[in-house]
Amino acid sequence: MSILADEIRRLAHRYVRKGGKAHRRKQVQKLLLFVAWVETQEPVGHPARLGKRHVIGFWRAHDGLSDKTRYGYWLALCVLWGWLDKPGKPPRPFLRG
Repeated sequence: MSILADEIRRLAHRYVRKGGKAHRRKQVQKLLLFVAWVETQEPVGHPARLGKRHVIGFWRAHDGLSDKTRYGYWLALCVLWGWLDKPGKPPRPFLRG
């Protein structure tokens, strides 16, 4: 397990305990898949070093996902942006077509 994935799990611990637990667990799984992809492309030591460039690369690498799935990933990334106190929102998925 990478340091980055462990840090995401630590940040998600309180998040998963409240609200719609099943939905929140799915969001955390999406974040962990995103982090695993980032780690295969370029090792990032700490979540604060994740940025828009990583998200854009993720969208380009996963352009075959359905619109609904991409939107679900984007919502999960918005949660991550909030945990990391990053300004604004992460880049939206590219439009199909």
